[in-house]
Amino acid sequence: METIAMDDFFHGQLAGRGFPPSQSFRWCGDCAVVRVGNLGIRPRALPATGPSQSPRQAGRHHEQHNAMNNATNESPPRPSGYDELRQTLAWVDLGPRSVLTARGPDAVRFIDGFTTAAVSGLSVGSGTEGFFTDGRGWVLALTTILRTEDGLWIDAAPGLAAGLREHLEHYHIRERIELADESCSRTAVLVAGPQAAAWLAKGCSVPPPVGLFDHVQGCLGTVPVAVVRIDWCGPMGFLLQAAAADHGRLIAWLESESIPRAEPAAVEAARIEAGRPEPADIPEKTLPQELERNARAISFTKGCYLGQETVARIDALGHVNRRLVALACDGPREPAVGALVRAGDEVIGRLTSACFSPALGCGLGLGILQARAIDAAGTLSVNGVTARVVAVPLEVLKAVRPSATDAASRQDGMALEDDSAETGTLLLETKRFRVVRVTEPCADGSRREREIVRHPGSVVVVPLVSPREVCLVEVVRVAVGKTLWELPAGTLDRIESLAAAAQRELAEETGYRAGRITPAGSFWMSPGILRERMHLFIAEDLTPGPQALEPGEQIRSHVVAWDEAIAMCLDGRIDDAKTIVGLLLIDARRR
Repeated sequence: METIAMDDFFHGQLAGRGFPPSQSFRWCGDCAVVRVGNLGIRPRALPATGPSQSPRQAGRHHEQHNAMNNATNESPPRPSGYDELRQTLAWVDLGPRSVLTARGPDAVRFIDGFTTAAVSGLSVGSGTEGFFTDGRGWVLALTTILRTEDGLWIDAAPGLAAGLREHLEHYHIRERIELADESCSRTAVLVAGPQAAAWLAKGCSVPPPVGLFDHVQGCLGTVPVAVVRIDWCGPMGFLLQAAAADHGRLIAWLESESIPRAEPAAVEAARIEAGRPEPADIPEKTLPQELERNARAISFTKGCYLGQETVARIDALGHVNRRLVALACDGPREPAVGALVRAGDEVIGRLTSACFSPALGCGLGLGILQARAIDAAGTLSVNGVTARVVAVPLEVLKAVRPSATDAASRQDGMALEDDSAETGTLLLETKRFRVVRVTEPCADGSRREREIVRHPGSVVVVPLVSPREVCLVEVVRVAVGKTLWELPAGTLDRIESLAAAAQRELAEETGYRAGRITPAGSFWMSPGILRERMHLFIAEDLTPGPQALEPGEQIRSHVVAWDEAIAMCLDGRIDDAKTIVGLLLIDARRR
């Protein structure tokens, strides 16, 4: 390996992950991997590194690399700032990102013709995720598109703005629009963690945005910033965009606030645990649906756009041949980026991002793999190490594995959720849950046994048929012997993203398909005995269709006025807990 400075080649591609220009890397030419401590990153473009290898030689090298990685049973140290990102608050300097602005009377209509997102329906101050595709439907860029007073602000990973602008200008003929690459004039900081919103509410001149991709203009100290609500490294995060000339003042202000600064490896681990793809995870000839962002980045109800024919054809088929998935690898080390993934003896893909996941206590990687092999539920391996597909984003805010320094909390009798999640005697296992007996530490130092139900979790959806109407379902519930009014909901019983599960349950129970679905929080159902976390989503831009009920389900859907639904919660006609929580929570946020 050779040590190189980031400026020599990788600054444009990796700065957006938070690495400062002075950061040193180890470049492994055989693996085509940049390594920063325990972190491995494969850039999208590579420098010349000498003679190329055959696939068999490359495979042998990756397996040797992986064997060296796992030569020790000791887990690597947690990256600085990781625990703060998960439990409190931390920030990282992202430096310049790709920033493309579109201004003019025709800006929104023009951009709407080139992205999978329903841009024309955005109001000023809101935003969405969206793919830009070429005429064949292949992904050019995954972006965040923000509606501004004079047009659109398009944010993406570093190094993409120039190519995206050139692509759009190729189709720009007479439209009244000005496309500008403002990447060099802007700088970005990521602030994330459960306390991020509360901190911004105190430190920013305006209240922080609530909805995903909503954005406001304000000041931190005396520094003007755009504040964008994001979930790149966990449920609660904000992207702070400022003028490049104010970069030093913004960093100085953050440091004066004594907020922990996360190192890039911590942010990268959190990103992979969230399942968010970077350019390295989007190779050439990737289709939008292969990246498992349908619910948040693709509208199936909008008008025509470049590449729509391919996207619509895949939607009609109902499946893709490849999917981006997260793989947890046995052992305490992160797998090598570029490592081959096998189902039995068959190579079905390779890892494009990798880290050691503190949440899982093992290696974790992202990669686009053959769907048939994933769905077959056979044995998977990464360079000879057993691996399994895990759903992302991980439920990590309460389940971060305790480090050695957490031993005191164990002695103080604090219940550590991770312990109860992985230990215990199995008493009963069904299709959807397990009953186990676990040992619980008590405050007086003694221990007692208790039985708990482990559930994979579930999603619940608030389907807004219109701003003042919601779709509810009447469900026959054998367990309570009556029919209940509920929001559509269902169990996480297959490998899919939370948003995809919400889309699926919405369509199955109501027939509606959402053009836009937004996460709105999560909560425990009955934590005294049941380990089930429900994930709440808001579904909008609905298109009606037929139900797709499972055998034996008795469900009828009804469109109810919003005020009437709230009244039903308050007067007892709705007595289902998740429905009461979901409706009253969204109602409170809308007031």
